[in-house]
Formats: sequence, C-alpha cells, structure tokens
Amino acid sequence: MQSSQLSQTLAFIANFYDSCKFGCEGVEGYRKSTDLQKFTHCILDLQHHGFLDPRRTTFVDLGCADGRVNVMVSYAVRRSIGIEIDPEILAEYAPMKSRLTSKLQEAGLASPPDNIALFHGSSLEDETFARIFQETGAHLEDIDFFYTYITLHDLFGEMIAEKAKPGALYLVYGFSKILPRYDGMELLLPDVGSQGIAALYRKL
Repeated sequence: MQSSQLSQTLAFIANFYDSCKFGCEGVEGYRKSTDLQKFTHCILDLQHHGFLDPRRTTFVDLGCADGRVNVMVSYAVRRSIGIEIDPEILAEYAPMKSRLTSKLQEAGLASPPDNIALFHGSSLEDETFARIFQETGAHLEDIDFFYTYITLHDLFGEMIAEKAKPGALYLVYGFSKILPRYDGMELLLPDVGSQGIAALYRKL
C-alpha cells in the first residue's frame, strides 16, 4: 500500500475508534486508550525508519483492550498480536471491527489485513505466550516489536529485557518530556511521530 493510501486509511480508522468512548465518567473519566490520530503519525514514522515492515514484523500489544491498535498496525506489519486480561473488553473487538470494515468498504478503503490474532490472558505470564505460539507459531523470542499504553510499562520492560531477542523494539505510549529508562535497553526515538507522546526503545 502506498504511503498516501495508508495515511488516508489510518486516519479513517483513527476517526472511527476515537469517536467511540467507553466507561463511566467520574474520577477516572473514560477508559484510557491510545489517541489514534496521534498514533497514526507514530505508525507512519516507524515505517519510514524501517521499524515496521509488512513482510517481516511480528507486533504485540501488551494490553490491547478492544484491539484498535492492532487493527491500525495490521497494515504495516506481517503479524499483529494483542493480549488483553479483561474478557469483556476483548469481546468488543469483533463487533467493532465488523462495523469498521463495513465503513471502510463503503469509503472505498482497504479492509484490515487477515493477520490479527487477539488473546485473553496476562501479558506477563509464560502460559499466554505458549498459547500464542500454539495458534500463531510465534515464540516470545520471535517478536520484533512490543507496544504498551504506559500501564505496567516498567514490568513489561523488565520482561522484554529478560526474555525478548536482542534488537527487539519496545514502544511506550504516554510519556512526553520525562522518559523512563529500562535496564538492558537503549532509547532509539524519544518522540516518535513528533507527537510528544511515545518513545521507542531497543533491547541491547
């Protein structure tokens, strides 16, 4: 897909998901989720730098909720895997994706590739990755790119540093001026997509 087509498709998807609010208003506000308009710029930047490749990249969202990031990234990677611990939130994936696909087709835009696989479980448990391997053939050590929305980012960073392959990438969404450090990782891009919201690390 040409970059202009990809940009248009991602913007359409971002608008679809960002218009969907979940949860109850109150102290916590709505359920926290990635701002996909900003994330669109991140995806295009990562692809420009060669960090996402539709021919080879295996991507995992460590806390994928309704799979919206997986849908966005699916156009830029070979395999888009998500893990979500809340089954009710994960159950929103299929109906939302079905509605989105219909709207994309009506707009003459490409439907999400058939490379998305979502799993219920904890992103910190070996058993979850064992099931991922059984269903996709991808070991934890095969994963090229990890993503998280700030929650548990430190624990995920420790897991990646300990178990992922050298060179594995880790994108953390939710930081701007003060960036965390992770043992065994180097900071590659402090401001992915020039959005002031995401930083990219690489395992040494």
